[in-house]
Amino acid sequence: MAFIKEVVVASIFGLSGALDIYLVAFVLIGVPLNVLLNAVQTALITHLAGANLAPNEESSRFLATSLMTLACLAVLLPIWLWALPYELPWLASGFSVEKRQGLETALHWLIPYYFLNGFNLLGYGVLQAKGRYLANGLLPSVTPVVIILVLLFVWGGLRDWKALATALVIGSAIECLLLLVTLYRHGQLAFPHRLETKGMNTIITTSLALLPGTIMLTISPVVDQAIAAAMGEGSNAALAYGYKLPSALQGIIVTAIGITALPYFAKQLGQGESAYCLHSLNKLSFWLVVGGAVFILPLSFFSSDIVSLLFQRGAFDTLATDRVAPIQFAYFMQIPFALVAMLGIKVLAALKLNWLTSAYTAIAVTLQALLAYMLSARYGTQGIAWAATLVTALLATSTFLTARLTLLKLSQ
Repeated sequence: MAFIKEVVVASIFGLSGALDIYLVAFVLIGVPLNVLLNAVQTALITHLAGANLAPNEESSRFLATSLMTLACLAVLLPIWLWALPYELPWLASGFSVEKRQGLETALHWLIPYYFLNGFNLLGYGVLQAKGRYLANGLLPSVTPVVIILVLLFVWGGLRDWKALATALVIGSAIECLLLLVTLYRHGQLAFPHRLETKGMNTIITTSLALLPGTIMLTISPVVDQAIAAAMGEGSNAALAYGYKLPSALQGIIVTAIGITALPYFAKQLGQGESAYCLHSLNKLSFWLVVGGAVFILPLSFFSSDIVSLLFQRGAFDTLATDRVAPIQFAYFMQIPFALVAMLGIKVLAALKLNWLTSAYTAIAVTLQALLAYMLSARYGTQGIAWAATLVTALLATSTFLTARLTLLKLSQ
């Protein structure tokens, strides 16, 4: 559904400056959100999946975690918004003065999304920990459906970033309401007489261990967008469109692996099944590499035709296709490595090697930023995509070998 939404957006906006504004604002407003939520959600899933808690205890931990996280987000937001105007000359160096002013306005329009998405991610963490995968897969489709309806029938197809921002906030709010109902119906949302904070130390400690890695992981798209912003009109949009289909395909497989692997391995390790976890890791990694490679070969070969078929209509012309196709090709090549990297990271999290996950992520993001800067100077926007592919391959190898060696020692 998210990819169908992108097809609609492409026909309306093309590679316009309005879309550049929205994309950069979307990335920037998500910086404190992603830093905190990537760590807290992983810690919450690991804790709920690995511990045998009563329903009222689970609900209490979820509510306590949500309140503490939203409070932290509320503290971080004004600090981030205060600092951003000083950073925009670097983050959006290719933007005109008017375009930069529009970016600052767009950031404020996305504040409701900032809090709504923060709560939604924690709610999805509870569903993942308890194996409610169908609901976890269906509910996120609400937001792209709402965006499509707003763009086509409410805003009348106008090329205005405000339409995208408004639709995103409305979709996130509806998604949040449905998520609350789902959690309540499954017994994961009850309001105790007093909030039980026992066990929160484990969630807090795990989150803090993951924070260095999530900080670096959040910086990565900011750096990519900053490099693209300096490369002229439509570069941010071209980079985004080149990532759309590979991202959608990864979303189906990589996200599914990430959602299911962490509670699965955490539960197995909690029961002392190290040898079985090693067997699962080896088997899954093999099939992910082989299946991913077979899957992307025809897609890579027909990259230009795919871009033309999916996007080339309305404001998206042949020149846009020529800019986007090489970027998409590079991101297609990333898919097999992204599959294994996601699996390796989740196994390391289940093994509670959070400090090592943070270290690997920090090194990978730093290396990707350097490669993106060097390759973009020579190959343009597609150099940013190739930097991501090369670093993902390195991260996949490192996390898989580390997880395998650790499980091998535990099983002996």
